[in-house]
Amino acid sequence: MPTGTKSFPATQPIDPPTSARTRVLQGGTPVRAPQAAAPARKAQPAAGPRAQGTAVAPERLPRWAKGFVIGGVLVAIAMPASVLLSRSMLVQSALAEQSSSKAAMICTGGEGRAVDGSSLMGWLFGGSYFHCGDWETREARQQRERDRDQANFLAREKARLQR
Repeated sequence: MPTGTKSFPATQPIDPPTSARTRVLQGGTPVRAPQAAAPARKAQPAAGPRAQGTAVAPERLPRWAKGFVIGGVLVAIAMPASVLLSRSMLVQSALAEQSSSKAAMICTGGEGRAVDGSSLMGWLFGGSYFHCGDWETREARQQRERDRDQANFLAREKARLQR
């Protein structure tokens, strides 16, 4: 017979003290009364300081209502997050496409905007487009990249000479 169990802390007995197991260990004989012969006890109200007031069950929402509320909160958070994520990806793809184009004017910065930004429903479900805000010529961009590369080269050379 096991002496310990994982369902009870070690300080509690495994069986109630009036069980047949306790009587056997104390030397008594385990006698069980037939179930029909046992008198039925009525549940009596508890006595003491906690039983003085009237018992009022707190009103709780049904389980389905809790699920509905939690689901609504999750959708209210997930929808705008997914719209913002898709617009961010739209901006990145448009800028990557512009950087590899051979056009004379290149878009260097912009934002994703709602097609219909007049309402919340239009913002969420109306779709998005890319709006370029910063333009520069191809020559200016190439010159900026050359200047940046030259500055990096000079910084590396300076660091190498100082070692």
